Amino acid sequence: MLYITLMILAGCLTAMQAPINAALSRTVGILESSFISFACGTLFLGLAMLFFGRGQVWRVAETPPWQWVGGIFGAVLVLNTIIAVPRIGVLATALAMILGNLLMAAVIDNYGWFGLPVTPFGWGRLLGFVLVLMGLVLIFRR
Repeated sequence: MLYITLMILAGCLTAMQAPINAALSRTVGILESSFISFACGTLFLGLAMLFFGRGQVWRVAETPPWQWVGGIFGAVLVLNTIIAVPRIGVLATALAMILGNLLMAAVIDNYGWFGLPVTPFGWGRLLGFVLVLMGLVLIFRR
């Protein structure tokens, strides 16, 4: 239950992050607001790492470079939300992002990518996708 609560909180913060960054972009620009968002996040995580980290950040040299792209994916996410929110709204942006997240998660689970256990795709998951897609259609119909 703790992890579900943490992810609900993360989802709430992500929903707030999108319009905040979009508002910032009206003053400083789209790419600039993305940069500022990541710079603030980097500073926050750097401080957290200094005080609570395990002291192993230098071991990054031992990891394959493909494991470093998560930050790039996060930057693309922030940039896309800054572009989308003023045009389609926070709810539609979040729901479209969730649909994309669910689609990729299903592929990752089905094939066990990145060393994760295989969780086969089934009818229940398909129904879940259909319901999310129907929700997205309803949101755009207003």
